[in-house]
Amino acid sequence: MTAETVDSNLSTLRFWAQPRQVHMDTFKWLRENHPVSWSGPPEALDPNLDNARGFWSVTKHAHIREVSRHTEVFSSADGVFIDDFPQLESMLSFIVSDPPRHTSFRNIISVAFTPKHVRKVEEDTRRTVREVLDHAAPLGEGDLCELIAKEVPGRVFATFFGITDRDQIQYVMDAAEQMGAWSDPEYAHIGSPLQVFADASQKLGVLALDLAKQRQKNPTDDLMSWVSQAQYEGQKMTVEEVGVFFALLAGAANDTTRHSFAHLLALFQQHPDQLAYVMADFDARADDAINEVLRFDPPLMHFRRTAVADYELGGETIRAGDKVVLWYLSGNRDAEVFRDADSFDVTRTAKENPHQAFGGGGAHYCLGSHLGKQMLKAEMWEVYTRMKDLRVGERDIMLSNFMNGVMKLPGTWTPEKR
Repeated sequence: MTAETVDSNLSTLRFWAQPRQVHMDTFKWLRENHPVSWSGPPEALDPNLDNARGFWSVTKHAHIREVSRHTEVFSSADGVFIDDFPQLESMLSFIVSDPPRHTSFRNIISVAFTPKHVRKVEEDTRRTVREVLDHAAPLGEGDLCELIAKEVPGRVFATFFGITDRDQIQYVMDAAEQMGAWSDPEYAHIGSPLQVFADASQKLGVLALDLAKQRQKNPTDDLMSWVSQAQYEGQKMTVEEVGVFFALLAGAANDTTRHSFAHLLALFQQHPDQLAYVMADFDARADDAINEVLRFDPPLMHFRRTAVADYELGGETIRAGDKVVLWYLSGNRDAEVFRDADSFDVTRTAKENPHQAFGGGGAHYCLGSHLGKQMLKAEMWEVYTRMKDLRVGERDIMLSNFMNGVMKLPGTWTPEKR
């Protein structure tokens, strides 16, 4: 494999349509031979979209961590995808920002997560998972993405919004799925990938803003109300900022949790001995198992930064204005960090598993990481204690250079008696 081959591959959807093992082999070669490499411009996602600039690919764990922790050099303000979506930055304002503005947002939101509120969120999550399994477990077969992986986070995040209407919940789940699957052929009928993303963002944004206005005037006992009322050093988020945050939460957080659980089901189908090991002492072993799923198949393959000053990284000079793509999919397989990095191993301890599924650390480390893992743990317990003899088929992987998504996942099991 040559550097030129890699450069052309990473920029094309043709490359991402190949089996995941091809991607992993490519990243392994890059880590060993060219850990910071230049790629040409990605394919334009819309005739009116300017994607003229190429990008640096950062593939090693240490380099991803270094870039993530130097926000004064590597900015998120110009976008977080390989592709430029300049028309839609308003829908991503919490992520597409840098300290101190980003820090202010995080501080205000963190105030809303009091111990009392965290307990309520965890109780609501466990109850929602049980209710979803009450419907799914007696069926005996079906698409596990639709029945569980998509349903659980969709309903949990609808609860955060204070939404109880089933049609509205379905609306949020469908728009969230669409938001992360802009390149997948399933949504090509809407238009170009840019139009797919914009359509989903608009759907979620309008709904979230309307609900944020309602909660500001008449707060209830839900997360949107808590965030609307939260203050840090006398500052509150505006109603527009609250709306944007929850639209982002419904899309990004919903989808990442959904795809992580689909990968979990598929990985334990491939490794039944490891599932048995975890279930033999669930409370002691589940957290490490979930971290290993997140390492082995992270839901997001990359986030991007843009350099605001020249910087030396891995023997290359990154110039101000250059795009810098952090490949978490690659960093999580770095043999210098993880023993037997290409093997799925739930016995890795937290100390042995500094995975980058939630980012490389620093200011942009995922605010919802605890909640996401808590949801996966609740789903894992309910599924493997109630869906006896579960058999999981092959994953239908989303076409994307961003989301490590699962569109469909067939399964069969012994129906639970009602």
